[in-house]
Amino acid sequence: MRDTDEPPLGYSVDEVSENVRRVVATALDLGVDDVPIDASLFELGAESLDLLDIAFMLEKDYRIQYPGTGMLERAGQYFDRDALTSNGVVTDLGLQLLRVGMPELDPGALKPGLKDIDVARMVQVGSFVRITVRLLQAKAEHPRTCETCGGVLVESDVMPEFECAGCGDIVPVPSGDDVLLADLIRMHEGVREGR
Repeated sequence: MRDTDEPPLGYSVDEVSENVRRVVATALDLGVDDVPIDASLFELGAESLDLLDIAFMLEKDYRIQYPGTGMLERAGQYFDRDALTSNGVVTDLGLQLLRVGMPELDPGALKPGLKDIDVARMVQVGSFVRITVRLLQAKAEHPRTCETCGGVLVESDVMPEFECAGCGDIVPVPSGDDVLLADLIRMHEGVREGR
């Protein structure tokens, strides 16, 4: 994610934050003022299906594709799953990646003995803000030239996709799983190099 408030695709981080709070409030039948950015969604009363509902509403609002898996599951696509969890407990490498990949979480909660099933319960409103901003950034950085005809790709008004103005080819926006897995790989390389 960027370190500045530079708007990805015309949205500032503050605008995304306020919209995420509104979406969470709607999904959980709360007032927006009852949804602080640093609140755990489960502490606000969310259940697993509510997280899917929130992701769906944000996908619709921003025409992005939210990841279908959590950070440890995504990491398991790249690393040996046993390198991240052992007997249901997050390993040291898993904790390091969570600290870097989910900076909004309380570092004191990311300590040895953390159970992998408890990681999902730590997801915050700010986690949805971070992911939404990152996916908007990836969409903004996506090449806008059609590989088939060289025409210009324009964003759909409805779907998370681009359409070529020349030949009509449809190109999906980068998926959340792909974007965040690539970020995770870069984070792991940074952790290994001590950055």
